[in-house]
Amino acid sequence: MSEKLKGYNGKIAYINLSSQSIDVKELDPKIAEDYIGGVSLSAKILYDMLSEADYETLKKDSFSSINPIIFATGPLTATATPSSSRYSVCGISPLTGIWGESTSGGFFPVALKKCGFDALVITGESEKPIYMIIENGNISFRPAEAIWGKNTRETTIAIRNELSSDSIRIACIGKGGENLVKYAGVINDEGRAAGRCGFGALMGKKKLKALAVKGTQPIEYDDRKKLAEDGRKAIGSINVNFSYLWLGHYGTLCYSDLGAVFGDVPGNYFTNTVFPAESLTGKRLGEEYPVMQYKCAGCSIGCGRTTIAEIDGVETEIDGPEYETAAAYGTLCGIYDFKPVLKAHHVCNLEGVDVISSGVSIAFLIYLVENKLAIDNISKLLRDMTIEEIKWGNEELGAKLLNQIINREGIGNLLAEGTRIMARELGVDPGLAAHVKGLEIPMHDPRAYLNQALSYMTCCTGANHNKGDIYGVDSDFGSFGRVRKDDRFTVDGREILVKEIQDIRNIFDSAVMCNWSFLPMPIMTKLFKNATGIKGLANKKTLLQAAERGNTLKRLISCKLGCTREDDQLPKIVTTPLSSGGSRDIEINLEHNLKVYYELAGWDWETGAPTKEKLQELGI
Repeated sequence: MSEKLKGYNGKIAYINLSSQSIDVKELDPKIAEDYIGGVSLSAKILYDMLSEADYETLKKDSFSSINPIIFATGPLTATATPSSSRYSVCGISPLTGIWGESTSGGFFPVALKKCGFDALVITGESEKPIYMIIENGNISFRPAEAIWGKNTRETTIAIRNELSSDSIRIACIGKGGENLVKYAGVINDEGRAAGRCGFGALMGKKKLKALAVKGTQPIEYDDRKKLAEDGRKAIGSINVNFSYLWLGHYGTLCYSDLGAVFGDVPGNYFTNTVFPAESLTGKRLGEEYPVMQYKCAGCSIGCGRTTIAEIDGVETEIDGPEYETAAAYGTLCGIYDFKPVLKAHHVCNLEGVDVISSGVSIAFLIYLVENKLAIDNISKLLRDMTIEEIKWGNEELGAKLLNQIINREGIGNLLAEGTRIMARELGVDPGLAAHVKGLEIPMHDPRAYLNQALSYMTCCTGANHNKGDIYGVDSDFGSFGRVRKDDRFTVDGREILVKEIQDIRNIFDSAVMCNWSFLPMPIMTKLFKNATGIKGLANKKTLLQAAERGNTLKRLISCKLGCTREDDQLPKIVTTPLSSGGSRDIEINLEHNLKVYYELAGWDWETGAPTKEKLQELGI
């Protein structure tokens, strides 16, 4: 470990799967200070790796072997900081073709932090399926032909048996990743998911089935005792907010009925927000099924759930379901029963598929059929189903289509590409595809919180509610202890709030820690100080500047891949006013607010790229 760095391992492993070679480099202390870790450090690593010629290659093929998939932790990961068992997965998204990132919790992040490296940078492509073993600074490769085709739970069991270790932590892909479903995710700890942006597909293309990690390497901190003390105080700040009281009791499903009041829970493919909301709440789940609380390592909230339900005649432990699944496979498809939601959630975890993008893609298909659009083109692609089956409320349809998506069979082969490609290939109005920059819109309707709409438009990955969760502030769902709440339909004068919360969330995803902790900045800076001793991370102004630097660099990367101002828009399917519900008659027209955001962010209005002045200001 570098003597200059505390809170870090001080090493980055560059792994080429084509040659199975490993090059270990020290983490530059200046880069640690400027980019923190996690997602921002990953952006810096990727930016320094790629040449202009590489960007041209990746524009044509994001599955190119030069596209790195980067697993990273941060200086607060696996510390006494509450909810800090989290890691990030980053690269160029196979789904969107621009910068992509995702994070996940569980117990795997602790092992990854203590394995001897701050980041694993994986390039190349193996000829045959393999998995990697990372343990205390050592990296090795094992053949994975025998587990290729197995689901994520089977893979975890098989690797632990092969290595004779029940304590080893696994992050892996299922058939979704193997079959290059564009929104396939990475699954760890049997059900925690780095679900968005399609990095499971990138692992599948590289023939990398899994990472098996066992870490016991100690990390040196600047003031371990003070870090523990401030960590306990931080828990106290969490225990009095909404996230602790509601999330701990009902999990993320606590938002189902609250969100419905605001018109934030989308139904019937973003065309309706009025439905029996009580059917898919955390309270209802507990009334109908045995439900146990699940906590990630070091978490004081415990938003996770394990539900016991019968799946295809077999009593099954299901990791979840989460709110996003209940909406994506429930209300969005006109379904108000947990049984199909539970099955979909379980299958998505087993085979490594993003519940949001898959659910939105299925709902899009139903919407098209219900509105008699592209019927001939759709009918030509159907296998083992009729056009009549594709309708709102069909509880068997989701599982059937999900299976076809995972195996890329029939119409599922098209749905596996996401809504943007679906609209293009079926020849329908692109404005009907519910995505921003190729990433499907999450289960928070933009009309319910207009600042959330602006965040979707400008987010570094495309539509992502975790990278700027303004809905949480405007609904009193969570608070950072520093932001002013206003009418949720007020955007003028609040553009700075959107940018600030995006930057704050980038701190969390670079730390790396869970968003649900909602820790105020004064607490965050103390934790960084005690962990690292780095002055720039212990000061509110320079910490926020580091976060802005990371987000600006991500934007620059995306612009080099072809992203422009024209991509910063919402589709008309989510901007058309609704006639009822909590966001009734709300029309979205944020062109002026987007321009204000550009000025605040230092982006050029003509090109969409960060200006030279902004890059110079941030030292990029």
